[in-house]
Amino acid sequence: MRQSAAIILLSATMLTAPAAFAQVADPSSGDPAASSPTDIVVTAQRRSESIQRVPVSLTAVSEETIRSQNLNDLTQVSRAAPSLQVGVDNSFAVRGVGTLAFAGTIDSSVALAIDEVNLGRPLLNSPMLNDIARVEVLNGPQGLLFGKNASAGLLSIVTTRPKVGEFSSSTNIELASRATPGANRTAPGLILREAINIPVTANSALRLSGLYSYQEPGTTYVGTRLPGTRHDLNARSYSLKGKYLAELTDKLTFYAIADYNENHGIAGLGDNTYRQVASDSTNLGPLAADGITPGSKNLLFGGDAAQFRDIKTGGAQAQVSYALDSGLEISNIFAWRFYTQDQSLDGDYLSSDGLNINATQARYDQFSNELRVALPAENRLSGQVGLYWFKSQLDTSRQLGGNSYNSAATLAGFPFCVGSVVAARCTRTNVAQVGSDRDYVLDTQSYAAFGQLTYELVDGFKLIAGGRVTHDKIDLDLSQNQLNYFQTLSGPRGTFTSSYDNTDFSWKVGAQYQATPTVMFYGFYGRGYKGPGFNDSFPTATADVVVREETSNTAEIGVKSSFLDRRLTFNLSAFHTKFDNFQVQSFDPNLATFLVQNAAAVTSKGIEASIIAAPFQGLTINSSLSLLSSKFDTFLGAQCYPTQTTMGCSPTVSTFDASGLRLPAAPKFTSTVQVQYEVPTDGNVRPFIQGNWYHRSSINYVVNQAPGAGLGAIDIFGASIGAKIGDQLRISLFCKNCTNKINPTAIGIDSGDANSRNARGAATPKLSYTQQFGLDSVRSFGLNLGFDF
Repeated sequence: MRQSAAIILLSATMLTAPAAFAQVADPSSGDPAASSPTDIVVTAQRRSESIQRVPVSLTAVSEETIRSQNLNDLTQVSRAAPSLQVGVDNSFAVRGVGTLAFAGTIDSSVALAIDEVNLGRPLLNSPMLNDIARVEVLNGPQGLLFGKNASAGLLSIVTTRPKVGEFSSSTNIELASRATPGANRTAPGLILREAINIPVTANSALRLSGLYSYQEPGTTYVGTRLPGTRHDLNARSYSLKGKYLAELTDKLTFYAIADYNENHGIAGLGDNTYRQVASDSTNLGPLAADGITPGSKNLLFGGDAAQFRDIKTGGAQAQVSYALDSGLEISNIFAWRFYTQDQSLDGDYLSSDGLNINATQARYDQFSNELRVALPAENRLSGQVGLYWFKSQLDTSRQLGGNSYNSAATLAGFPFCVGSVVAARCTRTNVAQVGSDRDYVLDTQSYAAFGQLTYELVDGFKLIAGGRVTHDKIDLDLSQNQLNYFQTLSGPRGTFTSSYDNTDFSWKVGAQYQATPTVMFYGFYGRGYKGPGFNDSFPTATADVVVREETSNTAEIGVKSSFLDRRLTFNLSAFHTKFDNFQVQSFDPNLATFLVQNAAAVTSKGIEASIIAAPFQGLTINSSLSLLSSKFDTFLGAQCYPTQTTMGCSPTVSTFDASGLRLPAAPKFTSTVQVQYEVPTDGNVRPFIQGNWYHRSSINYVVNQAPGAGLGAIDIFGASIGAKIGDQLRISLFCKNCTNKINPTAIGIDSGDANSRNARGAATPKLSYTQQFGLDSVRSFGLNLGFDF
């Protein structure tokens, strides 16, 4: 308790912005808040403005922060943004609320956008960051201005725009060595980045960027591969992007972007190991055969079946903007994005066939168009209105299959009949002892009209009002369980269809008051919206698989302020959000299967604070904190964990009401601190040193708060030391997770033990745990070189 109090006190005295220097404002712009050396320009309201004038809570993680802390993907950005958490399969939560269902047939609760284009599925985002101007983490529902609505928050990635009239190049090389506890080796990592800015004409420029990455994880494979299977364990990424900007006249601008990315290997996603197993676990024999001892620091995994992951993403977009003499700006952006997915994971992580098949093949395409009209920002009446259209199609095939560690001789005969010859007792041939398959096509269309206006009633005092009318239409065509299994999961064999449409009005009202040139107060109340989806299987032939729309009501107040000649910036906000019809995966005991349903209500409330401090030349101190309470108000249908006897659970009662329990991966307290000092010199060499600290209080990764799925408070430290040589060269030595705090990105209950049966077929559930690791779950040391001209 004393330690937690000390951490809170220390963070409160050093509260800095989670990321300083997104883009320093131009002092000549006429904005009285723009002369601050620590001011940041963001596009959180779809126009460039000082973060100190934006009446919402957000974190801007800048190019400088990304570079100084060697943040290479969005999961690592969470170390600089305390309101952002990473969950299972690298999913995101903001303010404790994320996607609590793992079906491709529902939208993500935390939306992603790249260069103003909303991404309909998280896989559309290339995982490696390159040529980034900043990442904005918008806290709370973003229902009005960012494409399809997001009920919990938004990650907005802004890449560097081409620069007219400039020929320049930026090269970055990162070499790293990752710790591998339990193995007599180190895991190398390499990232090569390049961006070239080329003037094409006097008023246009082309910017080309590319990336290559190779990463070996801290986990170690100790399995025995089946002949003919593919085991692609290390992560490799390739990326190429081209951007063309033409300032055709002083009023007309054309901006086009095209990119292509490939990502291969399971590292950072398929690094699953056994954390704790029951004394009579069905996994004991296979674990011993692979020489694996379960534990919180176990980074060894096996697997005899195929283990690979191939993701290809890309697309193109074009934006035309025209400024009228009146100051109105009209812009239209059309975009196409796609991904293909081909992956197979060994579902039991061991070199025996418990659940060898966990395979997915998918193709996704989305098209969107947004027309916006923006009023002049300097007028008493400002803001923007627009029309939005979105269409997507997801074509997916999935299969699960395994033999529950039964021997080949046992499986071939009656009653399992796996691979057997059709005969008197085996009237059919089964492909696995237990399994399921499904093929579906999901079509989505969305139309919206939106607007958000601000009226300056008197000097300094503005009223804010906005609304969005959204119409969603979704269609599902699904074929499931066409193959034979001794025990079929997830419903009957058949072909099924379902359709649903909905019209919603989301809105926001608020006010902001510029009390002084450097102090602004704001407050708002609004209704957010997340569109409908489907369960990704039909548990019965007549089941209603529609997952209805999710809504939220949010109240937020805050203050943004600067002091001491703007060398100290302090921001504070408090919020309260109530989610209704919360989309969550729950267990139906009558059907003995998981369903995505509107099964819960959630309240998320808390306080967020940040400071940027520049006490003297060369020194910046940046920190932030989040105090959070994110709990279920109701959740009928939460699954009991195996052996649970509390909350009304028993061997004959498998579900309970999770009311009052914290949401998974929702810490009560999170804080970040970064301190950087660049030695002021008159010479060409400017040495610097940087340190950062991330603290997160204890969390539990599962809804039912199973005791072994909890993770205590963690403290992660990073540091770098180096020098800038002129404006062309930067060299640094760095460490991430310097104290080698081995921490998983997720903990889950082993499904094999949870659903085990004895020889007579009676259920005998056991409680065992698995864990997933990321690339930063162990310590890494490295060298970073940057060349600019």
